[in-house]
Amino acid sequence: MSKTGWPISLGKWLAMAWFCTACCLGGAQASEITGCTKKNVTESRSVIDMAGRTVVIPCRIDRIATIGPVPVINSYLFTLGAGGKIVNGLPHFALTRKWRVQTVLAPHLTGQPVLQGPSREVNIEALLKLSPDVVITMGPWNAKSFETAGIPIIFLEWKNTSDIKANMKLLGSVLNRTSRSDAYLRYFENTINRVRHGLKGVSKKSRPKVLYFDPSTLTTPLVIADWWIEEAGGRSVTAGISRSGNVRYSHEQVLLWNPDIMIVPSQEQIKAVYRDRRLTKTGAVLNKRVYVIPVGAHPWSHRTAEQPLTVLWAAKTFFPGRFRQVSMEREVQTFYRRFFDHELSDEDTRKILTGDAG
Repeated sequence: MSKTGWPISLGKWLAMAWFCTACCLGGAQASEITGCTKKNVTESRSVIDMAGRTVVIPCRIDRIATIGPVPVINSYLFTLGAGGKIVNGLPHFALTRKWRVQTVLAPHLTGQPVLQGPSREVNIEALLKLSPDVVITMGPWNAKSFETAGIPIIFLEWKNTSDIKANMKLLGSVLNRTSRSDAYLRYFENTINRVRHGLKGVSKKSRPKVLYFDPSTLTTPLVIADWWIEEAGGRSVTAGISRSGNVRYSHEQVLLWNPDIMIVPSQEQIKAVYRDRRLTKTGAVLNKRVYVIPVGAHPWSHRTAEQPLTVLWAAKTFFPGRFRQVSMEREVQTFYRRFFDHELSDEDTRKILTGDAG
């Protein structure tokens, strides 16, 4: 038992899993790297994951475990109509109202075992008991350390926007949902092109300076915020800062940037910005242009399958006149119906767009 209460270390589990696999399968695994046929769903096939590893997986996948940034991965699976295949619950950090849409889309998650505790360490014994056909992970996990595991493990990556497409194509192949993944990717491209068309003629000087940040910590998470701000016609004030994770700065730096628009993670933080006397002279505060990022299956500011909606919402927020014909309520409901197989109520749609976790 570890200090965090999660038994068996990852290394010990991998060794155990490798031993069990070797004993049970012997040399069969290499010969199972084949394509699938409709007649024999017990066959295996191989895919190359985002770490460049060749992974042998079953032709038919009914049970999926997600590890790491689980809400992000789940959003991909929801998009592919595979949310019902997830066998684990949300991790400890996501057991709050902020993540309520996850269980709206997949109610069974509420009663599933929690695999990651407060330290985010994986409860390997609980994972093994779930007997997943495949484990999908992303983030700090070392993909190489999983290579000898008895359960196939697919490693995703999201360092830049091209990874969004690569991840979706990979999962479409893994889950035999390529037509659905292709439909999503077409929607992604079409939405980005809609926004670009709406921004035609906007000069660089006319593009607002935008800061997405957490005012309580003065941090901007992940470089993807720069991407959706720029795609939506804004100028991200943090874009010139080299980073691999969160970037921190001072109130003085915010004043020097003097953003025209601020976007924050919650309604409470809008109030905090307006109360902060150090920010009263920024253009965003003076002109009442502080907004909260929508929150659906995942906060739209971060990595999520809802990223096209992020860009559309941001473009309408930055340039309401140019995008006056866009109804975000209709866009969100259409997306959820088409990709998440879920009919959103008007009230749930309102909560998503206002970042209301209540």
